Amino acid sequence: MRVKQDPVGDPEGDHPAHPELDHVLDEARAHGDEPPTLEKLARSAHFSPFHLSRRLREHLGFPLRDFLAALRVERGIEELVEGHDVIRAQTEAGHESASSFTRSFARHTGLAPSRYRDQLRFLAAYLARHMDSTDPLIALYRGFPDDVHPQEHPLTLRVDGAQPGTAVFIALNSRLILRGAPELGVALLGTAEYAVDQIPDGTYYAMVVEVPRSAGMRAYFQMDRNRRQLRREPITFPLAEPLEVVLELRDLLPTDPPITPNLPKLFFEGVLSSVTAEDRNSGQAPGAAGS
Repeated sequence: MRVKQDPVGDPEGDHPAHPELDHVLDEARAHGDEPPTLEKLARSAHFSPFHLSRRLREHLGFPLRDFLAALRVERGIEELVEGHDVIRAQTEAGHESASSFTRSFARHTGLAPSRYRDQLRFLAAYLARHMDSTDPLIALYRGFPDDVHPQEHPLTLRVDGAQPGTAVFIALNSRLILRGAPELGVALLGTAEYAVDQIPDGTYYAMVVEVPRSAGMRAYFQMDRNRRQLRREPITFPLAEPLEVVLELRDLLPTDPPITPNLPKLFFEGVLSSVTAEDRNSGQAPGAAGS
């Protein structure tokens, strides 16, 4: 069975249009110097906070508070990528407390802000070096134990519209909004297709983002300008039959959740784990080749 993802976000194009709610989400993204709050957005939209929160939860598929928390982390990432210190990142992200900022930031990115800042250049250079290679590469990040979880019927994920020389990051996640690492992350370089045949039974959402080769670091860590796709129809394993899902890249939509995981870090860990597995299977200790 083959399903092509509609470029606006839904396989059947049935996600209801609510321009007044999209306007609120656009306003939240374009918050300027002051991070948005539910109360401010409600006043601007002439809704009560309770009514706006309920309607946006239905529109987004997840709570508005998660959307706003991710936006704050995204703002913090922006400050760190631009070379500013952690205190400024905390302030610009709207956190009065350093501890609350650190907790929220680490929950979304997998690193404390100071470690995130320290590793920016290394992780960007590591990803860029692999993107420059002409050899296709697939790097996997598994957020579940290494136990084998075979699936009788595979899910084939194919990405349409990726530009030559870019990397695409696919995630299968149990929630529509990513907070931290996904259950399964797949980085594709030089190829646009991956067959999922090992994953725990359960319900997942498929999403993808394109990361272009860049001389700067912004495109590797800040995803707000990167093309993406989000399949809002869940995929439940075990599948009744083999399934192919085509994810067609498109620009950001108002309902798209911010993408805050540290993708270069997940790529690094995926490559490292595959090398470690190869060394283990060959009977060598990691790094023993050529010694």
